[in-house]
Formats: sequence, structure tokens, C-alpha cells
Amino acid sequence: MIIRSYINRQILASTSAVLTTLFVVIAGSRIIKYFYMATQGRLDVDLLFSLLVDQSPAFLEFILPLSFFLGIMLSLGRMYVDNEITVLSATGFSNSQLLASTWPMVTLTLLLSALMTLYITPRSNYRAEQLFSLQAARNTFEILRPGIFQPLDNGQVMYVRSVSDDRRHLKDVFVSGGLGAQPHHNQGSPAVVRADGGYLENDPQTGARYLTLMHGERDEIVPGKTHLQRIRFQTYSLLLTQARPKAVTMVKALTARELLQHHDRQAMSELYWRISLVALVPIVAMLAVALSRVQPRQGRFIKLLPGILFYLSYIVALLLVKQAYEKQHAHLVTFAFIHAAYALVSFYLLYQQRIHLALRTSRRPAENL
Repeated sequence: MIIRSYINRQILASTSAVLTTLFVVIAGSRIIKYFYMATQGRLDVDLLFSLLVDQSPAFLEFILPLSFFLGIMLSLGRMYVDNEITVLSATGFSNSQLLASTWPMVTLTLLLSALMTLYITPRSNYRAEQLFSLQAARNTFEILRPGIFQPLDNGQVMYVRSVSDDRRHLKDVFVSGGLGAQPHHNQGSPAVVRADGGYLENDPQTGARYLTLMHGERDEIVPGKTHLQRIRFQTYSLLLTQARPKAVTMVKALTARELLQHHDRQAMSELYWRISLVALVPIVAMLAVALSRVQPRQGRFIKLLPGILFYLSYIVALLLVKQAYEKQHAHLVTFAFIHAAYALVSFYLLYQQRIHLALRTSRRPAENL
């Protein structure tokens, strides 16, 4: 009991350290991406923290099994290097007992992974998609940054000198892109529009949004002609968005119960993919116990890279099966075959000495005959 508690404390400490490190790296890269989107005017700065919180479970969904796998390898590898496992083996502590000692942490990780994968992450994905939908539905002026050239969702580029405090009126506007020859059309020859000011108009029936410019001129180069066509106007409307944003319908935003209500291949592949992320936890635990066996002079990091590559091959194999099933090139039972194959390999690596000894023992009576 004391030995099991000691081993699980070591695994918990190593897993927590690896999990924290990986989360900081992944979350940091995502924050950089969001800040870049904010500087481009495609994302409101006020939504950065909310998006990071809502997408954190999706990060943990992937890095929790990996962190647990590396935590076992690092903790048991240290015990091999410090000859602690050697002392335990001398007292009759077998590989099966060592594997059984990790089951409290395996059970905890399994439950956390199941809760995260099957419920928490889909709900967080749903909230994140809602935020993106609200962002797309927000007034374009609310994320407009004066003094910079900002791309719009319709492919045009806008520049404004200043924005009013209510974020609805612009001053000194410049718009470049495919602008139609008539108002309310934004497809046509390359053109440039300059105006003294502008304001936003919403169509309550269709949900379309228009930017109405005042007191300006429009320059257009007509294909096949050598001169510039210039039109001066008092008011000119540009279509910004044609319809209301779509509702959240992503498969990743559905819980396991909601996926069961769908019978299409995409929903089933997503459901079995989530179950696979949970089912691999005990398999990678057995693999980590097997790969953590090192000689004291080798160091505990000698098998870390092969272990990571083996783990990544496991994940890639499951992803390939998921994509193949969606394209009707595989069956759902293929997920079980992948798990069974990696479980057999892990079992062999863990008990290879006993298996080889049993094979040699079975050959000797045959040779004596």
C-alpha cells in the first residue's frame, strides 16, 4: 500500500508538470493568434479571455493522455535510474504489480478524460462557436481600428481616419475592392471609393448590413478602356454582409448524447473518436510502464523520444480511421482493431522477457526428443 501510494504520487507530480508545460505552450500560441486577429480588426479584444477559457478544454482533451503517458515514463524512469525498481524487483515486485500500482492514476485520468471528451469540451466548443458567431454578427464598426488598412469579410479593404464614440459613424473613409457599378452591389471592376463620412444601415427583413457613404467620389478602371471613370456622389451604399450569421451546427459542439441522435457518418466518427481518446488511456499506461524500463547508466530520457513517436503513431492511426470512415472507406470496428493492435504491442513490450523465456522453455523438450 505504501509503495503504491508512493508510485502514484510520483506519477501525479510528473503528469501535472508535463500538463502545465504543454498547456502553457499551446495556450500561448493560441493567444498570439488571437492578438494577431485583434490587430487585424477581425476580433474584439474583449473576447480574448472568453475564447481562451472556452477552448481550454479542447487543449486538455488532447494533452491530458499525453501528459499522463509522459508522466509515467518520467517517474518510473527516475525510479529505474535510482535503482528503486531494482530493489523492489529483488523483493518479488513483478511487472504486473508495477502496472497494477498505477491503476489509481489510470482510473483518475480515465474519468477526467471521459468527462472532458464526452461533455465538457463539446459544451465549451459550443460557447466558443457562439462567440465567433456573435463576433461575425457585430457591427463592423465595433472592431474597426482607425488609422490602419483593415480587410473586411467581403474581400474589400477599408481605411478610416476616425470613428465616433458610438462606433456607428466614420470620418474620411477609403474603400478598395470589387465594387459594383450600382449602389447595393459590391461585385464588379476594381474600384476605389473615397468619402467624407459614413454610417451603418441594417435591413431588418434580411439581416443584411450596408455602409452608406456621404459626399465622395468613386474611381473605376473599366476593362478594355484606357481612361479612369470617376463618379461623384452625395450618398453611396456598400453591402457588407448579405445574411444573418449561421447557427452553431458543428459536430464538435455536440455532446455524446446529441451525437447518438444523429445517424450520419460524421456524427458517428466523431463519437467513436471521442471514445477512442478515453479508451487509449489504459493502453498507453501499459506502454509507458514497458518503455520506462531503462538501465541506470542510460538515463530516464533515453526512451522518451521513441515513446512519443509511438504515441503519436497511435493518434495518427485513429485519425486516419476517422477520416476513412467519413469517406466510407472503413468500418467503425476498425477503431477496435487499432486499439487491439496497440494493446498487443504494449503487452508484448511489457512482458517480452517472460514471453521469450516461455518460448525457450517450450522448445527445450522438443529438442531433447
